[in-house]
Amino acid sequence: MTNVTESRNAGGRRRRARLSPLTVIGELLLLGGLGVLGYIVWQPWHTGLAVTSKQEALSAERSAQWDAQERPQQTDGVPVTAKPDPAEDFAVLHVPSFGTTYANVVAETTDWWTVLNLDEKGIGHYENTQLPGEPGNFVLAGHRSGPLINSFREVMNLRVGDPLFVETQDGWYTYRFRSIEYVLPTEVDVTNTFPRLEGSPGEDQILTLTTCHPKWAGSDERAIAYSVFEGFQPRSAGPPAELLKLNPTMGATQAPRGDQEA
Repeated sequence: MTNVTESRNAGGRRRRARLSPLTVIGELLLLGGLGVLGYIVWQPWHTGLAVTSKQEALSAERSAQWDAQERPQQTDGVPVTAKPDPAEDFAVLHVPSFGTTYANVVAETTDWWTVLNLDEKGIGHYENTQLPGEPGNFVLAGHRSGPLINSFREVMNLRVGDPLFVETQDGWYTYRFRSIEYVLPTEVDVTNTFPRLEGSPGEDQILTLTTCHPKWAGSDERAIAYSVFEGFQPRSAGPPAELLKLNPTMGATQAPRGDQEA
């Protein structure tokens, strides 16, 4: 009995055995694995559902604010969007090919920490490129496989002739998708005033989407999607009929009141 008594501490409890280094390492690996699994589950939910829903709500709110503003009636030509301040949101991009209700705020500059990585923004405009309504190249950037927001994740869904709509306080600019190419990150000429398309420099208006490629596998290349301007419709006429047809939720509170004006 003496030996048994001496093996206990003063409180009558057995002394806890020391954890071996292998046990500690094993527990840390288990916790790390659970953390990775949790991120794998959370990330698609966050970027695919939470951020998408937030962007749809923000876009609808921005549209309502523009509708409530008083502005001169556009009677001739296509208005050029006013130059925004850095990180200021000035447009909403609608791309039914990315999802029926897809809408995402567009802000000035392509800075990661003030635009591209923020779930209330996510799409940035290259400051040295043109703006909607201006002849030349209106170039936008967005993540395709970012950990927080993937604004251009479904860029490969675009097919020739698909419409893209840029909404601003002036109205709606409609573009038609023409082609996509893959370039190295160093090939920055895709942001030139007139990129690698057939057309009339100084006259045609181009919308260019730039994002990383391949999807989910890094950023060794860039996917570049080109669309050509087709027409403008003022806010007073409501959203374009084609957008309402492709995204019926747009017509829940507003219906078109005129045809597109070229």
